[in-house]
Amino acid sequence: MSETNNISNGQKIAFIGCGNMANAIISGLIASGWPSKQIMASNPSNPKLDKLSSQFNIQTTNNNSEAADFGDIVVLAVKPQKLSQVCQQLAKVALNDRLIISVAAGYKADKMLNHLQQNTPVIRAMPNTPALIQCGATGLFATKTVSTEQKAIAESIFQAVGQTIWVSKESEIDIVTAIAGSSPAYIFLMMQSMIEEAVDQGMSEDNAFQLITQAVSGSAQLAQASPDKTLTTLRKEVTSPGGTTAAAITSLINDDFIDILKKAVKSSIQRAKELGNQ
Repeated sequence: MSETNNISNGQKIAFIGCGNMANAIISGLIASGWPSKQIMASNPSNPKLDKLSSQFNIQTTNNNSEAADFGDIVVLAVKPQKLSQVCQQLAKVALNDRLIISVAAGYKADKMLNHLQQNTPVIRAMPNTPALIQCGATGLFATKTVSTEQKAIAESIFQAVGQTIWVSKESEIDIVTAIAGSSPAYIFLMMQSMIEEAVDQGMSEDNAFQLITQAVSGSAQLAQASPDKTLTTLRKEVTSPGGTTAAAITSLINDDFIDILKKAVKSSIQRAKELGNQ
């Protein structure tokens, strides 16, 4: 069996919405061998569609219903505030034999099904923007009507852009949103602050950027390569008593760095719940 058949299994996939996440997933699928002729994207305006068509040679349309009718798998890649409208449009398409995958934060599966007016298998996925370079982290939740085969192909779709985990409760997707979907922004803010201080202390911005981004990337890779060590252990291995790292860690703890981060995660989870209730 060819690599192409391994990932697509002959199925067609449609993306409704053409933002960064749809672009990232399409790029990963093409790189993994999903045939471009078996991919369609839908968007109200043409510039993003034209770019996708030119870059990946996929099919495009301005009609969401046409895209949903095309796909065995339909990925809803629109903002949560637009998802009700999109689902109502798709209610006219027979979807019971399709798989719906939503990447919208907070928007619950029951609410989607209510607007779709069909008992369609639904998977909620929460990827993050490092998927743009196939380094994403995606949490997945499946409703009871999703088959084993559908779960497998959904997993393969998101593994084309990074790593995946499954959660057993839909409420956990809000946690995934906070610690994976939103967390690149927290890390970018932290790196930006470190770079600004390095520049204030006399280093060039380019040198600071190179060192700090590599330090963050390397630290994450070291943690993943050391499953026998806890993060606390890894931190202590860097922190010599009375040394420079100890001074920084003491400052962070004294300034409530841990509580600040936990509060940020809680705020993200709360906002995801609010989006789900709108």
